[in-house]
Amino acid sequence: MKLFAKSALCAAIATSVFTVSAQAEITTTDPSFKLTYKNYFWKQKDTAGEPKYYRDEWVQALVADIDTGYVNDIIGAVITAGATNTFHAKKGTSISNIAVGGDGKYNDIGGFQQAFLKAKYQLSGVDLKGSHGVKKRSYELYGNSGSRILLGSSYGSDASVQFKDLTLYGSNITGASNRNESKFHHDLTIDGKDTKVQILGAQYSIAGVGLTGEQLIVKDYLKKHFAKVDYTFDFGEGRSLDTDIRYGKAVDDGGLYNGKLNSSYVNLNATYNFNNAYVGFGYNKVSGDDWNDSVGDQGNAGTFNSSLSQWADYDTEGEQAYLITAGYNFADQGLPGLSIDAYAAKGSDSKTYGSDFDRNEWSTYVSYSFDGKLKGLSIAWLHVNYNFDGTALKDIAGSDTKKGDVEKSRDTSNRFYLKYSVAVF
Repeated sequence: MKLFAKSALCAAIATSVFTVSAQAEITTTDPSFKLTYKNYFWKQKDTAGEPKYYRDEWVQALVADIDTGYVNDIIGAVITAGATNTFHAKKGTSISNIAVGGDGKYNDIGGFQQAFLKAKYQLSGVDLKGSHGVKKRSYELYGNSGSRILLGSSYGSDASVQFKDLTLYGSNITGASNRNESKFHHDLTIDGKDTKVQILGAQYSIAGVGLTGEQLIVKDYLKKHFAKVDYTFDFGEGRSLDTDIRYGKAVDDGGLYNGKLNSSYVNLNATYNFNNAYVGFGYNKVSGDDWNDSVGDQGNAGTFNSSLSQWADYDTEGEQAYLITAGYNFADQGLPGLSIDAYAAKGSDSKTYGSDFDRNEWSTYVSYSFDGKLKGLSIAWLHVNYNFDGTALKDIAGSDTKKGDVEKSRDTSNRFYLKYSVAVF
């Protein structure tokens, strides 16, 4: 009943904004209504370790996105609602696009993934923006998952102030909803105890150099800091070099954290772009403890903001990891909608595992976006191969792995995506 009550309230808010905007002398800027059909088919297996791991699911969904725009260029509302229908989900396999009951059987999900009010105002060259409600948030240290057929989301308030090249922002998050459930949002908890997430950050650009700093606090649990410096060298004639350096640090900060935490990482990246192609390199080193990306038990929002967060997070104590990326868009061959992206990653030297530690992965992602009469239709195929070997030297936080356990993985995954979006207006 709470879901239906809140959903009805959200719908009423959007309807009210549309109604008000239709009245005389009131204008609405860029309202939109989009319908998206999604069809995901996922197959995955890992037979090297214990227990064996399988994923076998085929799910479709219909999603409606309503954005009122801004009434009188000040206030508006956004609503995203979606529901799934399952073609096939094999019992006993790992299923993540939809809910799984205690009996191992799947349950379709549906509801409101976003419902929030937004506002903006300009005063003497200063841009003020704010929002409140349930939405998919994306910060440096906090990001609700968008990798499943429906969104993960969180409940709270956001605000930002921008003056010229300086932006200050903050967020207070008290609830969240997972990507595979229907509930509008839960109170944010850790091990059943209430908490909240507070974020403060700043972005500044000077002489083409981008500077970003962010702090995240999970109440009574942990504190994180993040910094990034980025710069693009423009060589002309379609050639450029994107570079960035990132630093993250996490420490325990309260009674909800079981034990002590002091972890940091440095991440270096460079990507050379030439016409419709690119090649890139990344390096990451973790110092201190294993990185902990937890920000609460709901919302699928934990973030390891490194280029070495791929299929796996290369985030264990002492681990050094390397990444090579490449991609090409076929516009020069008359197929601008066709792109292929690939990467390979390798990790070593972890102090969390013994001398037998080794892991690597490689992936390809092929996508095609149609144009003309089929504009709005896209298809994609993701293939990942992940390999892991290591003997645990300690109990691994957040998992069932104990000191002395031998871990092994030979994970092969294929994911197929079909999406079709239609702008109603």
